[in-house]
Amino acid sequence: MKLLVVDIETTGFFVNSDAIVEIGIALVDTVTKEIELVFDNVIKHDKFNSNKHKNAWIFQNTTLTVEDVEKAKSLEDYREEIQSLFDKYKMTAYNKAFDLRFLKAAGFKMDDVKCLMHTATQYSEYKDKNGKTKKPSVEEIYNQFFMKDGESYVEEHRAGADALDEAKIMLHMVGLKGSKPMLTEDKKKSKPAKTYKPLDVDDVLTFGKNKGKTIGEIAESTPNYLRWCDKEIPNFSLTPNAKKLLYKKTKNNLQLKNK
Repeated sequence: MKLLVVDIETTGFFVNSDAIVEIGIALVDTVTKEIELVFDNVIKHDKFNSNKHKNAWIFQNTTLTVEDVEKAKSLEDYREEIQSLFDKYKMTAYNKAFDLRFLKAAGFKMDDVKCLMHTATQYSEYKDKNGKTKKPSVEEIYNQFFMKDGESYVEEHRAGADALDEAKIMLHMVGLKGSKPMLTEDKKKSKPAKTYKPLDVDDVLTFGKNKGKTIGEIAESTPNYLRWCDKEIPNFSLTPNAKKLLYKKTKNNLQLKNK
């Protein structure tokens, strides 16, 4: 069986405002145990903005630079090549939900199998503060599987290198329990995005830092928070009346700042 192990690097966690900056894809043959890096490129996503994203974690903590992304080919230049791989092979990733969220938002279609992190949890020797088995990071499970005492693995956070290391982790788990766990979907399906009814001026927010306040109160004190909720939270919406108030308060706030 051949599977793709995908790793992406991004400027942050938000699909609507952050950008994919690198994609690495390893092709793994679970029978021959061969691993081949079939795609590894820095990407200039249409959501990338050098001024907005220049202080992103990826640029502050890895060898990837803003200049690398600025000089890279666009995601559209690579779209056909990447999609052809997804059309031919099933895929997985470590913390698959994160990668899928960005890739699907970018328009890719994939047939995915069980998340590597969820499978790794079956073998994890790491415990949380309550003594329960925790979902291990790539570094933790790699150290457990492959490193000797006194040695320590450090994840590069570069897509190609990480995809190869995660492929190695996958093959090790296949050897521990056979390939069956990798070819089945997670028993526990991911929960659908929470839906919210359109909120009016007098409705009370039930989550976040403004929990317990009405939409009108939030529009008065921190209108940009409501704008962020509307942009980043799936299915969050305001009534036309609340939007009219938010627009008015935001406009007034900008006028005050410009004085």
